[in-house]
Amino acid sequence: MSMSSPSPIPPPNDRRSSRSSSNANAVDDTDDRMTVGGPPSSPSPLALRVSNSPSSKRRHSRSVKVPPEYQSLDYVSTPDSNLVCLICHTPFDKPVQLSCEHYFCRLCLDHAWALQPNGRRTCPTCRTAVETDQDIRPVPKIIETMLNELFVKCPNTKAGCSWLAHRANVHDHVMLYCEHTPVECSATDCRLQISQKDFHKGCLHYTVSCENCHTSLMKKDLEEHQRNVCANRLTCCTLCAAEVLRLDLKPHINNTCPKHVIPCQGTIVGCKFMAERAEVVLHEVSCAMATMAPHFREQQARIERNEARLEPLTRKVGILEDGLTNITNYLYPANGNDASFPVTDPLDPNDTDPQPDFRLPPASFPTVAPGNDNTPGRPLFDSQVHHLLTLHDSLSEEVSRIANALTDLDGRTNMMIINESQRSKDEMLHANAAISSMRMHLQWLVSATIQQRSSAAGSSTSTGSTSASGASGSGSGATRGTSARPGPGPSATLQSPFRRLSDSNRQDTKL
Repeated sequence: MSMSSPSPIPPPNDRRSSRSSSNANAVDDTDDRMTVGGPPSSPSPLALRVSNSPSSKRRHSRSVKVPPEYQSLDYVSTPDSNLVCLICHTPFDKPVQLSCEHYFCRLCLDHAWALQPNGRRTCPTCRTAVETDQDIRPVPKIIETMLNELFVKCPNTKAGCSWLAHRANVHDHVMLYCEHTPVECSATDCRLQISQKDFHKGCLHYTVSCENCHTSLMKKDLEEHQRNVCANRLTCCTLCAAEVLRLDLKPHINNTCPKHVIPCQGTIVGCKFMAERAEVVLHEVSCAMATMAPHFREQQARIERNEARLEPLTRKVGILEDGLTNITNYLYPANGNDASFPVTDPLDPNDTDPQPDFRLPPASFPTVAPGNDNTPGRPLFDSQVHHLLTLHDSLSEEVSRIANALTDLDGRTNMMIINESQRSKDEMLHANAAISSMRMHLQWLVSATIQQRSSAAGSSTSTGSTSASGASGSGSGATRGTSARPGPGPSATLQSPFRRLSDSNRQDTKL
């Protein structure tokens, strides 16, 4: 069996399936075979397997409606040539404007550029190069307004829809309101489409036989066949002998047949007249109860609507009353000596067990003064609910007071932290200034010591050179012998300044 044309499976309530089911059971009674013709409450194993398959779940998770395509819409009148795309020759769909002031549909433009080699993009009309995306600009608003005001027919006109309106509303009509929009069949084992108005009828993609002409056709086409194609579609009314369609025979008898016996419309009020429809029409002209019947029907419908609205409100009021009763029982139990009584004195919020970590001030309530005629004043609270509401207001005020106190305390703490941090910053600045001054004094002392040592080394060098010149005549031979050796002589030792390891001008020996 090919997947392109699957044979329809008859539903369980098909009358023809009883014979096939008996033959199938005679051949094999195993559970692996498909059982056709069973009761509606027992689906076949094949149907269960198909409904639980991953492919079926993926199929039912996708969208079942397809949005309309503007290129395939049927326009009532011929659109203006300035609103027609030069590529698809239909009114624009999401139009764009190029730098050369030519208008095209964006999708048509992308298809045209996809065929050009090396990624080149040029205008399909004048071949002007389109360098960047900035050359593609949106069209003026008036163009979109003119496109939205075009009158179009519903895409499901061939299926029987007679909708006619502006193009701006076609998407919402097809996706939300049109009864002839094709949707996916509600059956889990069917992959065909059905009209939206027949979705609640279940699967209609199986073969049935026309009761009038015994022609085999699909269930979804049976009504159209019996109305327009069937040769035996007409019949005569047994009461008035009028020729009507067989499908419309019952509506004709119940609504328009003049010979059908019906009661007066005033039956809702109390009229007992009953006769043929023609006589009832004449009777209702002079019947006062029939005149009042429409008003009574309207009142009855209004009462039913009000009752439907009142039912959820009644449930809500019952829930609120139960909650209020529970709160009242919690605060005022029936047994006053009960050890579980939560609040010994309702006016003292601190009188609880166990004792809280903090104590709230007692709630303040106005005192009740006695009357002028020495009669005792009325009780402080009219009811327990009044007491509960007053206590709630007192606690709300205490919470507000505590919140304000916490805010004040937070502000004071922040100011204290800011002041302490500023004082610490000032002390650090003074310490840094003292350290800088000490560093400057130390540098001055070191530089003075170095200068003194340099001057002392210079004076010793000059004294050594004078004594050497006085002894040059007597020790010339020794001097020559000594000067002939390599290495520094005594004169070199006297000329070099004395350096210490702590001298800053000392140069490290490179290894």
